[in-house]
Amino acid sequence: MAARTRSRPLYAVFLERVIQIEAVQRHRAAITDDRAWAFFTAGYRPGVFEGFQWSLDAPEEDFVGGPIGFVMTPVSLPMKPAWDAAVAAFKEFIKAFRNGELIASGTYPATGVHYDLNPAEWTRANLILDVRNGDLIEGAERTVRWSTIRVREAKQPRQKKERWHGYDREGAWAHALTLRAEDQWDWKKHLRDKKQPLPRVPRVVLDKIVEWFKARGSVPDIGDIRRNITIPLYKGRRTRGKRKR
Repeated sequence: MAARTRSRPLYAVFLERVIQIEAVQRHRAAITDDRAWAFFTAGYRPGVFEGFQWSLDAPEEDFVGGPIGFVMTPVSLPMKPAWDAAVAAFKEFIKAFRNGELIASGTYPATGVHYDLNPAEWTRANLILDVRNGDLIEGAERTVRWSTIRVREAKQPRQKKERWHGYDREGAWAHALTLRAEDQWDWKKHLRDKKQPLPRVPRVVLDKIVEWFKARGSVPDIGDIRRNITIPLYKGRRTRGKRKR
């Protein structure tokens, strides 16, 4: 079984994807309010109580109530571009959990057992994410559904390399035959192969064939080029062998 990718605390991934991005940090120099620095360094939502709690439904809104008499300060004009960029990045961050790009695992408080969260968990209504503590909180009662959340990237399936199918095999072989012409090579520059009018180092010929493919837009697997063209060319074949079925 393949090893799972390493998980990290949710807070570290949040800062990396939402706060430390260039779209947010480029506005930092314009901020003179000392209280706003907590946003640029720690992701603390400006002007609210419990600023580490971000709403999944409407992260741009001041949703967290403070103590009696506490006045929430609206986002200042200099802060607005940075705040808008962070909100957009936060929405993409949550979207990554919903579409399975990121996988969260957390402790289920009722049992104390650590599980992977189903992507559907992130689609529930009235959710709040305490980014610093890694808690996913639900509803007006602030019930913690998951705590100490960690995050890892979903393992991507290995992409198979394109093989020979779809490439101009006949054209490549015809080009390769021209490389065996006596006047094709500068023998003062290349040592000659003992049997063929080709450079002694097959890689030189392989590179020429790769260049031919690049000029046509794409290059097949190098192993296929070596097996189907370079090796037969050095063996002195005049025609390309039939494809085995």
